[in-house]
Amino acid sequence: MAQRRMFSLAVIDTDRFNDMPVSARLLYYELGMRADDDGFVSSPKKIAKMSGCTEDDIKLLIAKGFVICFESGVIVITHWHINNAIRKDRKNDSIFLEEKQLLTIEKSGMYSKDLQIDNQMTTTCQPIDNQMTAQVRLGKDRLGKDNISLSTDVDEQERIDCQSVIDCFNSVCVSLPKVQKLTDKRRKAIKNADKLLGGTGFDELFMRVEQSDFLTGRSGSWSCGFDWVLKPSNLTKILEGNYNNKTAKLTAPRNYNEVF
Repeated sequence: MAQRRMFSLAVIDTDRFNDMPVSARLLYYELGMRADDDGFVSSPKKIAKMSGCTEDDIKLLIAKGFVICFESGVIVITHWHINNAIRKDRKNDSIFLEEKQLLTIEKSGMYSKDLQIDNQMTTTCQPIDNQMTAQVRLGKDRLGKDNISLSTDVDEQERIDCQSVIDCFNSVCVSLPKVQKLTDKRRKAIKNADKLLGGTGFDELFMRVEQSDFLTGRSGSWSCGFDWVLKPSNLTKILEGNYNNKTAKLTAPRNYNEVF
């Protein structure tokens, strides 16, 4: 593994990156320094602890799309090939071959999960378990890639990666039941919700849900679900803060058991 790493201003000089707490940004640098030559990190929780950071910081990096999480606990730096260019004669290939097979490298240099390969490998290695990864295009600027493998009737010009929205919900709203299937009804609801969100990303919407004691059932016997959240009237109330806790702060969820 190389002893030097680089970080591109195209990644770390963005509002999306700098809006995160200092601890999350520090952890991103630490993970980047300790990643192998393909950008994989085998012990992110250990590195977080060593760096004085928390699992919340890892969660936030996943929610913001700066790292991809696998069911094995391994993570990969999403923008690895933008940050680093390692000569082939000096590069040591990653040992995380199963995880690497689930990824593709986009023209921009970003890692993203290959849903077709993911589906083919589910019966053998059961990867990622609906977790949100770099393919999770969370904000309005990250949900722009279409994925024609989701359905035979998805238009090639479709702007929303609906499966990534479901992955985002499953990974952020850890207090609620996971969504198992992407149906035509849900695809339509996601597209309608995207229009209502305006400049707000799905990650922020789902963070608001996870932070609400009422919506997650922590303050009573009722809890909401994915379909309920996407109903226009409910979504609007969530964005307007109707379900916020009196002292709630919009931060990354604390429960990390579903991701690692």
